[in-house]
Amino acid sequence: MTSSGASVRLARTSSLLCFMLTVPFALILNSEQTVLTTQVYLDGTMLRQVNAEANSYFKRDLNKWTADVEAGSSWQRRWQKDSSTRSTTTITRNFIGSYLQPSDSGAELRIEDLAQNLLSPYTTYSWTETVSIKHLSIANPAEARAGGHYLVYHVIMPGSITDAHARPSTGPALAAPANIAGNQATVMLDAAYPEHTVTITARRVRWGALTIMVYVTLFVLVQISGVVIRRAQSRPKRI
Repeated sequence: MTSSGASVRLARTSSLLCFMLTVPFALILNSEQTVLTTQVYLDGTMLRQVNAEANSYFKRDLNKWTADVEAGSSWQRRWQKDSSTRSTTTITRNFIGSYLQPSDSGAELRIEDLAQNLLSPYTTYSWTETVSIKHLSIANPAEARAGGHYLVYHVIMPGSITDAHARPSTGPALAAPANIAGNQATVMLDAAYPEHTVTITARRVRWGALTIMVYVTLFVLVQISGVVIRRAQSRPKRI
């Protein structure tokens, strides 16, 4: 394969996304829980949602901090949902990510389908994303309290997840394990580290392609059996 052919193949497997997720540390620090959910659909488009719950004392700031989350696209304001009680405030923001141009930074979704592997019964989805936690400054005293505070990173893939983990860019070499349940995975990102790389791999059975492969195989076997039977019948019988 020529280098130009290789680049064409890479363009087919590199699908759509160039998110650089940045979450303000103040949101994580002052929330009871901050959850970032990413749902990837069959065609590679996605729905992204941030959900934060905090003491109602932080109501005004919570609205600003969730708006300060940088996730690669503009928030869909019509999908913003706020709810408040006497003690707590919850804010949910959403947006749809569609076919953006790939870039060297941020995130990448790779889809390996029939065009790349005709013999595999699976379509494989590989999602990698950089998650940055934005501290106010390196010398900020609040950063010393970052340990013990976590961003809940939740992913829903279009197939069963086979591997999921997150690794901080600095600090311990061990990757944080994920809780995997079918097509969903959750990993806790420690806010003490300013940057994490999240990797999710999933696969989905190609039922349509599998059915065609079975049909073709049976057709070939029937044809071969017919040839063998006809040859056996055409042989002269011994007297």
